[in-house]
Order: sequence, then structure tokens, then C-alpha cells
Amino acid sequence: MKGFSFIGILAVVAIIAYSAKSYFQPPVSHDPNDRTTVEYWVAHTGDRTAMISFCGEHPDKQGAGDCALAIQAQTEIDAQSSSANSTHGNTTGVDQGSSGANDQLQAQQDSNTLDQGSP
Repeated sequence: MKGFSFIGILAVVAIIAYSAKSYFQPPVSHDPNDRTTVEYWVAHTGDRTAMISFCGEHPDKQGAGDCALAIQAQTEIDAQSSSANSTHGNTTGVDQGSSGANDQLQAQQDSNTLDQGSP
């Protein structure tokens, strides 16, 4: 009987803790004009740029509020653009490993062109 009452108390505490957790968590907002979301700062480039500029001048404010959200949004945008660049790949056929060979080939072609032009 003692074990049953202890389990009952644990169940009640768990229910209260779960209710308190959901009560203290802020509701998720999908409003595009809600400045407390990263989505707002991603979508509003002008505001984000101005806020990042402000945050650069006030380093003490970078860790909280709008500064933190604007910096997080810029980080997400930078990550997306770098992954987009890496997925498109190199369209010129030249990478760091072959750039020296490409330079040599171009020099040889230029030399051949000059040799053909001389009498």
C-alpha cells in the first residue's frame, strides 16, 4: 500500500510539472510581423541589417533580445547561402587542384597563338 501511494504522488507531481512546463513556455508564433521570431528577421532584410549594425556598435546587447534574433537569422541565411553554393558546385571546371594546370594550359595556348602569328 505504501508503494501505491508513492507512485500516485509521483504521478501527480509529473502531471503538475508537465502543466507548469507548458504554462511557462511561450507560445509559438507564426505571425510574419512578430519581431520575437527568427522568421521575422530572416524575412525583413532591412530591419535585420539595421539591427546587426546596431548590435555591432553595442556589443553588450548582442546576447539578448532583437540583437540575438537578428544575428541568429543572419547565421541561418549565411548557412543556407553557403550550402546553396556548395550544391551548385563549380561550373567552370576549375578547382583549387586543377587551377595550376589550367593556368599552364592557358599559357601554352597563348604561346601557340603568338607563335602562329610570327613570320
